Amino acid sequence: VVSMGLASWTLGQVLGMYPVETAIGAGMINNSMGGTGNIAVLSAADRMEMIAFAQMANRLGGAIVLILGGILIQFLH
Repeated sequence: VVSMGLASWTLGQVLGMYPVETAIGAGMINNSMGGTGNIAVLSAADRMEMIAFAQMANRLGGAIVLILGGILIQFLH
């Protein structure tokens, strides 16, 4: 979680985005436990206005992990 938060913070700075929001969005939300975790992370950070992005990131991130896992299992099995 810490490494994803720091990596997204740095990438946000490089791309000219707000580093705190990118660290919360990419680093913390994608490592939370779904909708409940999104609410916990965003309420602790006082950024509840990002809830729509958090839900979208969780769904897309989960789909990407499943697709990559399906591809990698063919090579590792």
